[in-house]
Amino acid sequence: MLSAPGGVIVRVTDAAVDLVGVDSAAELIGLDLGELLSQEDAVCRVPGGAVVRPVSWPHVVEPRLLVTLLVEVSDLVSPLGELPAELRGWPLELQRFARVGAYPLRDAQRQAKIGTWEWDPTTGAMWLSELLRELIGVPTGEPFNLDDFLRGIHPEDRERVRTALTGLIERDHNLVVEFRMLLPQERVFRVHGTAMRLSGEPFALVGTAQDVTEQRRPEQGEEEQPTRDEVTGLLDRTAALGEIARLDADPRADAAVLCCGIDNFKRVTISLGGHEAGDELLAALARRLQDGVPDGCAVVRGSGEDEFVIFCPDVAAVGGLGELTGRVSGLLRTTVPVHGHLIQVSAAIGVAVRGANATSGADLLRFANAAMVEAEGKGGAGQVAFAGPATMAAADWQLPLEERLREALHEDGLELHYQPLVAADGTILGAEALVRWHYPEHGPVSPATFLPVAERGGLLRDLDRWVLRTALREAAGWRLPDGGGPLIALNLAELVPGDADFVGVVESVVTEAGIDWHRIILELVESDLVDLRPRARGGMRELAERGARFAIDDFGTGYSSLGRLKELPAQIIKIDRRFVAAVEQDTADFAVTRAIVDMARAMGRWCVAEGVETASQVSILSALGVEFYQGWAFSPAVPAERFRELLADSALPPPER
Repeated sequence: MLSAPGGVIVRVTDAAVDLVGVDSAAELIGLDLGELLSQEDAVCRVPGGAVVRPVSWPHVVEPRLLVTLLVEVSDLVSPLGELPAELRGWPLELQRFARVGAYPLRDAQRQAKIGTWEWDPTTGAMWLSELLRELIGVPTGEPFNLDDFLRGIHPEDRERVRTALTGLIERDHNLVVEFRMLLPQERVFRVHGTAMRLSGEPFALVGTAQDVTEQRRPEQGEEEQPTRDEVTGLLDRTAALGEIARLDADPRADAAVLCCGIDNFKRVTISLGGHEAGDELLAALARRLQDGVPDGCAVVRGSGEDEFVIFCPDVAAVGGLGELTGRVSGLLRTTVPVHGHLIQVSAAIGVAVRGANATSGADLLRFANAAMVEAEGKGGAGQVAFAGPATMAAADWQLPLEERLREALHEDGLELHYQPLVAADGTILGAEALVRWHYPEHGPVSPATFLPVAERGGLLRDLDRWVLRTALREAAGWRLPDGGGPLIALNLAELVPGDADFVGVVESVVTEAGIDWHRIILELVESDLVDLRPRARGGMRELAERGARFAIDDFGTGYSSLGRLKELPAQIIKIDRRFVAAVEQDTADFAVTRAIVDMARAMGRWCVAEGVETASQVSILSALGVEFYQGWAFSPAVPAERFRELLADSALPPPER
């Protein structure tokens, strides 16, 4: 059966109709699933008299829908009855089984290799059924907690499982996750879980774990099935390698690859409630692509969070490149219902077709991705770009640049410059660390060039760690003439509060550097702060209690309104340079700047103006109430040695009128 978010049944199979004991699907559609199936017991009796055990999980393509499988267990359970008083102290799952005859049902679970678990997130303790202890090799009676459980999981799967389990605390949804356990022989387990409250007891997370190793092994002579993305149901990024091989199998055919990035994806997801809205949108678009692309084409989840890739082995067979591109563009230019809102979407599309400079499938994918970036840069919705010689040259340059950037990260080949943070009279309060790279063969490379390379190459997290470690180590030795320690501000792009290891990484680096927490400012872009989960807010609160401050970088250019300023857990607001640059001439920018400053001051936040270049800008901003400044009007970003010299003078000359 399939049910909508409110629990209303919307689709029923013929087998379910027979099992429930009604005459037609029409009698079930529109009913409340919770009324049909008692949620207090592990099993229940349906109208036709059969005893069934419901098993539910989110639909693989449309996660807001719930799939419910009814397993008939009439022959396995004793008559339904009240729970004896002596059993009421048992863990939740055992209570549910005991109500309906636990022991016969346990025999069936043993055959299916299904155990049950319960986790108390307040203490970390886990209760495991005896069968589950047998399955994962935990002795009877031995204390067990979440960390013990995670240590037994394959390192490549561990963080994914931790995130999935802790996500149950923050979001009211069902969990289904598969992973490998490091037992004497590696085994594959599937865990189902849900969150609930017990009467008079704290929040509990409960579920089942099943050994599905044999199900995951292909039959002898049967090819292993390609892996699929959990959000969209599409072939995932690993399966893309198979599609590349399929293109390479016939090098004479006019193969093409289309990379598609959803326009304004981050703005849409943040304004509608975050990741769940994004997943709902992606699932709907994936379904349109799967149903609408020509036969023979494959749709794959792309490497970016909002990207799809279409592999076409023979353009001529689908009506030509124009027909294919137009169809894909039309499929992605649509209106989609998301969280009760109708959202108009479109996509930037990059196209690469086999030719003299692009013969392999890997080349086509690389060039199509570069063309998509070019399409995104055109401005406007639904732009399309075809990979020409210039695009291919840029893509060819991307790979060696990425390799050299990776080397520079691992060999300390980057450096930091520091732009002073000052008061209106030039008094130095601290500095912001800005990364610089001198490419050995080509000289200085602009951050506008190498930061996108780092993002596409998956290097931003490593770059964040390097900047954090290097800047705090350098700043630990700074001193002002009065003996105080100046502030140090750092931009974080990928290492953000929602990450499981955010607090741990920052704590470790601060301890290693030996710097006072009160000197640290962590800058995050607005979009990283407007959709924070409870764990992320808790991590920020923990660091703030130690003395660290958080700043919203480029405020006013993100996706939240001024009205949401009070909700953002940051102590410093940085007014974007685009407002600062026009504050003298543009009345609208002046009004926005004044509104930001007034609201920030009313809430006890600091205001920092970025990109200040003239004395008149300083004068206007100071009159509005801005306390602190960065920009060429006072000083550009300078190497560490030069910044230490500036600190010795304690102040910079104010800009001349």
